[in-house]
Amino acid sequence: MNRKNGYVDKFPELMAELEKLVLPTAPTEAEFSAAKLGRLKIGLIREFIGEGVEKEIKQNTLDFAAKLRALGHTVEEVDLPMTKYALPVYYIVTPAELSSNLARYDGVRYGLRAPNAKTLTEVYGQSRDQGFVAENKRRIMIGAFVLSSGYFDAYYLQAQKARTLLIREFDKLFETYDFLIGPVAPTPAFRLGENTTDHLKMYMTDVVSVPASLAGLPAISLPNGETSDGLPIGVQIIGQQKDDARLLALAKECEK
Repeated sequence: MNRKNGYVDKFPELMAELEKLVLPTAPTEAEFSAAKLGRLKIGLIREFIGEGVEKEIKQNTLDFAAKLRALGHTVEEVDLPMTKYALPVYYIVTPAELSSNLARYDGVRYGLRAPNAKTLTEVYGQSRDQGFVAENKRRIMIGAFVLSSGYFDAYYLQAQKARTLLIREFDKLFETYDFLIGPVAPTPAFRLGENTTDHLKMYMTDVVSVPASLAGLPAISLPNGETSDGLPIGVQIIGQQKDDARLLALAKECEK
């Protein structure tokens, strides 16, 4: 909030209220204490530990569920069938939004301006070519494709419908369960530079992390041991909307 314009001095109470609305704040220690967890009912998403998930990842996730039971919480396996569509939905919706949002970076209004461009067309083309890395360009191209007039209904619109169904499945689970858990990825962390050229393999590792993002839900990842090769494994806890404080409180309890 810019305090140099004099409005803070003239209207301190109003500006204080505005800051509460627009400035992000993390839950305080008092809010952690207020977010009394009690005995929780937690769902372990069955699809997150199913086909395609490495054995050590699955076992460590089951061990984490056992840890939660030892803390006094109830953990049950639950179904989230739309998970199998989450990855293709994500890689239609996200590139579409990215392509639209990054259109502003044209070398005129925002972003890098190519120093050697002579014409407006060259400014646009060279600035975007020099200013975006390969992954940016890849997603812009995919996004432009799925938003084009011939494919909007077939891809983007259908993806948004599938996203709505995923959100409804989450909502249904949260009628019964306080939190949901699962691994962060179906594999352990990659070694440095291991899959930088295999973009499809990199995308596939998002399969269990994108559902929460598509549904607009808060989620947190925690360390959950290592593989026999010493590679780190993560586990995620997914909470309901606006339940961030309790989510962080549960994560803190698990890390003790």
